[in-house]
Amino acid sequence: MKSPLFACLLLLALGTPARGAVAPAADTLRLTLDDAVTRAVQYGDEARVARAGVNIAEGQVREAFAAALPQVSGTLTYNRKFDSIFRDLGGADDTTGIGSLFASTPFGAVHGWTADVTATQLLWSGGRVGAGLSAAKAVRRASVADRDETIADVRMNARTAYLEAAYAAEVRRIAEEGLEQSRAHLKQVQLFRAQGSRSEYDLLQAQVDAANQEPAVVAARNAAALALLDLRRALNLPLTQPLVLVTPLAFPDGKVPVLAKPAADGLDRDAIASADAMVRARREALRAEKAGRWPQLSASATISHQAYPQDWWPERRQFTRAIDGSVKLEWPLFQGFRTFGTVQRATAELRRAEAQREQVREGVALQVEQAKQEVWRTQATLAARRGTAALARRAHHLATVRWQNGLSTQLEVSDARLQLQTAEVNEASAFKDYRLALLRLERVTGHPLALELTNLDDLSTNLPTDGDR
Repeated sequence: MKSPLFACLLLLALGTPARGAVAPAADTLRLTLDDAVTRAVQYGDEARVARAGVNIAEGQVREAFAAALPQVSGTLTYNRKFDSIFRDLGGADDTTGIGSLFASTPFGAVHGWTADVTATQLLWSGGRVGAGLSAAKAVRRASVADRDETIADVRMNARTAYLEAAYAAEVRRIAEEGLEQSRAHLKQVQLFRAQGSRSEYDLLQAQVDAANQEPAVVAARNAAALALLDLRRALNLPLTQPLVLVTPLAFPDGKVPVLAKPAADGLDRDAIASADAMVRARREALRAEKAGRWPQLSASATISHQAYPQDWWPERRQFTRAIDGSVKLEWPLFQGFRTFGTVQRATAELRRAEAQREQVREGVALQVEQAKQEVWRTQATLAARRGTAALARRAHHLATVRWQNGLSTQLEVSDARLQLQTAEVNEASAFKDYRLALLRLERVTGHPLALELTNLDDLSTNLPTDGDR
């Protein structure tokens, strides 16, 4: 018995991690821009809320349609009579049988069972049911349009978070590369200083230059970490999930997409469709409230089975059946001006929905125009900054060579390195801004853009003129 017990204790000791042991890291997720968008739409909380709104609207349509269908309900009732005014009917020496007769009736029976099945059908309601059904369907169309609008926002937010994270990672790379360059230059100055070919002033200046680069690296790393946290939040990922961004910030093969033809005006966007549907829903709601002035006609039928057994549980033969039918006409003659108030409220809601629809249309038109202007601005910025980083890199190399040959100062090398980092950051920012501008234009128009590829060097020739705008 000791041997199995010892084996179990050994397995438990090997399988239990030691205190303070580090858990294995999660698998790194390699993420493209399209993968990020797909995950945000599938798992994002905003998209899930929007899809739930459509399901709610579907339920409202079914509820409105149910008013036009027959309503069937069944009830089963047990009644126990503890005392009755008929308990002494006939007396103790009654020989007429009246007492036993009342003992099996609703008046004198101790136990009573009733089973009812009632069916009700609305025959005419003055158009209230039809208007309610039309209003519910309009709300469903608005919910579908809101869902599509929300999913478009989710896609845009995921793309923005991805490109911002890619830009932050590029800035971190540039800062780390600048720190490596300054440290490599410091080593050269130390070697030249040891050989006596550089002064102490050059050494101190190189040390200060390398030290000044370190805070920029720390800030860039912190910004990159925060951008990844924002991306994980947008994609509903664990905050500790390791990520690798696969899609580069710059366009591949030196090709840049530009607008091949003007973008759509955005007047058929889901936001406008939702506003139109809400106006339709408010109009039908007003019609339903006006129908409250008219009578309502309904028919109903009831099948009832009753039994009054001597014991508490009845037998089947003891049940008697009754069938009743009725037609009811209900006319609201005076309700304290309630109908007048509901019609007034529904009318005001309709006017408000119409005004909100006009606001949405004006807002969409403004968004489209602003997005177009932003595309042209970022395209001009990208054209102006094309090749600047390559020129700055060449200038930094020449400044370093000149310094090594004693033809320039330490200040010239530091200035060239600073200009190189600035040019690289500006170029990365231009690519990011242009990508986001194209995505925003596609978002506000609600349609894919007609794009064509052009060389980065020819980008300035594709800028629109004032007449084209």
